[in-house]
Amino acid sequence: MAEPAISFEGWGQIDIFMRKYLQMIDPLELTYPSGEVIKSSAAQSWLVDNLFDRSRWQRLPTARYAYRVMKALIHILTVAIRDPEEDGISDKLMYHFTKELVTSQKDGPASVQEKCPVTYSAPRFDVAQTVTIFETPHLLASGGDTGHRTWPAALYLASYLCRGGKDYIENRSILELGAGLGFLSIYCARHLGAKHVLMTDGSDAVMALAQENVKENGVGQVVKTAILRWGESCVDDIIPREQNGTDSTQYDVVLAADILYDPKDFPALISTLEQLFRRWPHLEVLVSTAVRTESTFKSFVDACRKKMKQTRDLDNYFRILPIAIRVEPEKEQIGFFHSTFDRLRLCIVTKPPEDTSSDSSLGSTIDMLEKWI
Repeated sequence: MAEPAISFEGWGQIDIFMRKYLQMIDPLELTYPSGEVIKSSAAQSWLVDNLFDRSRWQRLPTARYAYRVMKALIHILTVAIRDPEEDGISDKLMYHFTKELVTSQKDGPASVQEKCPVTYSAPRFDVAQTVTIFETPHLLASGGDTGHRTWPAALYLASYLCRGGKDYIENRSILELGAGLGFLSIYCARHLGAKHVLMTDGSDAVMALAQENVKENGVGQVVKTAILRWGESCVDDIIPREQNGTDSTQYDVVLAADILYDPKDFPALISTLEQLFRRWPHLEVLVSTAVRTESTFKSFVDACRKKMKQTRDLDNYFRILPIAIRVEPEKEQIGFFHSTFDRLRLCIVTKPPEDTSSDSSLGSTIDMLEKWI
């Protein structure tokens, strides 16, 4: 008697599991396929061939991570199998489970802090959009290490751009502040049709790693990198003009994800934004942030608000407005999986037209910010 094929619902479970597995979501938080789905030999064979067999795929999660996930799968199978004569745990799965166990024991606990390939899948089923970043996925924020992993605010912003914000990116020139290892810039270049992307960060070490990720994803013709330290670097030095004073690239959009974590940096950040707006007055700056503490986020809004109240010079004036979008609960997410433990916010910073620089316009903008925070 032929074994029944994997059902449509079963493939859906496997697909979500695969996306989360390749993004290296904590094994305790993974959405595993049901025992009824994976007890079939076809399902087990597919999982091994596509997720665990390193002879077939180079960019897979670490052995330590794979071992923990396979251990959980084997437990699910053990509970689900009622008749060992009909169903069982495949020899291929047990072989790779044992192999990953031996490798993880050799590597030791230190391997947790080593860089490894993390593959992010966009939240859509109609087309495959992935970005692979070499990073330290379980790194805790400390010291100068924040640039060595992709943080929830970047994934939140990418989800917005994927679903409803593609017009910000397609056929436009993009500059990213605090790009870290480059996930957002690479996604815009590889899948959203960006014409040109300049990825910037203040860390030489992080930018060197970001350049490797650019090569890994094959977007070196579109994405360039530069060191930009807020408040220290001059934008005109980082992006020189042509000899006749014109710009070879007219930047349209600035992306800034998870850069609002230290209030001491806000004056320097605002100084850099002022330089950018003086150079390209039409810029739209998309800022995505995780509100870890209300006081920190309020400090940034207050700094912008103070600048609004103090400034009547249109070369320096800019405004910040919220973008209201739904934050998907973690259980509903189908890609770019991100924690919602910290409140996520998205806003746009622009330099308004001359006729909106009046006191009444300033007042209405400030009132809106008051309600937002």
